[in-house]
Order: sequence, then C-alpha cells, then structure tokens
Amino acid sequence: MDWNDLRYFLAIARSGSLAKAARELSVEHTTVSRRLGALEEDLGTRLFARGPAGLVLTTAGKNMLPIVEDIAEQISSIERCVTGLDGRVAGTVRLTIPESGNSYFMHRLRELRSRHPELVIELISDNRPLDIRRGEADIAVRFAAVPDQDLIVRKPGKAGWSLYASPSYLARKGPLASVNDVSGHELIGYADLLAMVEGEQWLRSLKPPPVVVMRGNSIVGVARAAVEGIGIAPLPCFAAAQESGLLRITPEVIGERDIMLVVHPDLVRVARVRATMDFLIELFHHEAALWSGRNAPDPG
Repeated sequence: MDWNDLRYFLAIARSGSLAKAARELSVEHTTVSRRLGALEEDLGTRLFARGPAGLVLTTAGKNMLPIVEDIAEQISSIERCVTGLDGRVAGTVRLTIPESGNSYFMHRLRELRSRHPELVIELISDNRPLDIRRGEADIAVRFAAVPDQDLIVRKPGKAGWSLYASPSYLARKGPLASVNDVSGHELIGYADLLAMVEGEQWLRSLKPPPVVVMRGNSIVGVARAAVEGIGIAPLPCFAAAQESGLLRITPEVIGERDIMLVVHPDLVRVARVRATMDFLIELFHHEAALWSGRNAPDPG
C-alpha cells in the first residue's frame, strides 16, 4: 500500500469531493480519481459512494478513516523531527490566516522575505481552523479559543472592531448620533460562520433592533458593501484600514478579541518557523494601535 494513496483518501474524505481534494493537493482531478481507484483495487473494496452532496464514505471507508488520520499525524511528527535538525532559516512555512487578513499580510510579508531570502511562505487564507496537529498548517493566526492544550499559543495583542461607512453613505444618511444610537441608519451584518464575531454580537445587542439591510459571510465582502455605500459596517479595525473608501465614524471600540499565534510544540524551535513567529510578534507589537483601534481620533 502506497502512503501517497492514503493521502489522497484522506483529502477526499475531508473535502467530500475529488475536485476539492485536487485543489488541496495541487494536482489534477484525474490524478485524484486514479489514485483512489488504485487504493480501492489494492484493498478490494469501495471506500466512497456518490451521494447528493458529493462523495460519502462507505462502511469500509469510515472504519479506515481514523486509522489513516493517525498515520498522517505520525508522519507529520516524523517530518517535524527531521526538519527541526536544520538550523537555517530556509524552506517553506505554511501560515494560515483569516480571509480578512489577505491584504494586510500580503503587504507586510515582503519585509520577512527581505530578511530571509531562502524562506518561502505558503499563505493559506481560510476562516476554518486548520488542524495544526495534523500538519495542515505550521502557524495559525486566530481570534478564537484554541481547545487543544498541547499546542503553543502566543497572544501578542488585541484585535478591535469599530464602525465604518463610505463618504457617499454619510452624505446620504448623515452622521451617527452615537455608537448605541443607530436610529435612521442602515446596517450591514454577518451570517453563517461569522455570526459570532464582535460586529454581529454588537448589532444583536442594540435596542431597539437596528435596520439590517444586508448580511455577509465574509468580512471582506461586508467591507466592500460598505465601500459601495450600502450601509454602516462593524469591521475589524485592521481590515477596514486596508479599504481606502471607508471612514471610521466613531472613536469607540465596539468589541475586541485576543490575537493568537498557534504553533505545534515540535516546530517552535525549527529555525524557519521561529523566525516567522518572531516576525509576526514584532509586527503585532509595532502595529498595536492599528490592530486594537484604541488610538483613533474622534471623527467629530
């Protein structure tokens, strides 16, 4: 049995789709199908059946999945041990960030590359909490609690939220009376996986309930809606600062969370991972005012 075939099985099981597994593994759709076929032929059984929502595990596949996950974790552990012997700041670091951080980190990671030319950053923009333990990422920037007590977590600062609108919206609707009085205004909220973010929780705390004219499942999408003048958007201060078409309309911070850097304990002393961690901690400290949003001038 070829371990690479097991990797393909695991990717399909997690994504439920040959196409999604192919994107995750950076191979062609036909390659995934061929490797799955080879594995099923070796085992003499079907591992997946096609259902209305995509590929679903058969009984044999369900029995096999936890074993393959354990194998994947052991192989990741071997890789971490071996790569930890190299003291050079060189090679690939997989950094996962929330999708709202794309513009911010893309701009600033140039400095990291200039310091360490042999370093390759694989930036994974995803709101899902990728599994550090299973090697889906080396370092994660997160704003939610980390339940795995064995992972190393650093908290280099706070991420604050405030209210933003476009000049065209303010010309149409006028200024905000106060952060707790949005009467006469139109708001943009959050849905799905982002229903628990600070901006949405602030919206739901308002009495009487505000007029919400749009909801989005993406912070970038909500910010773009605000740029287009659709309404007032509660946004993370660092993300809103990347949008030239937005004005902060209140000095108050409506909510905040810890910024968390998460890394596997086996990787924390690997030179390339340590250098990336140090850079990110330095960045969060240097731009603490931007992230916290607490030193903003009164919009008047």
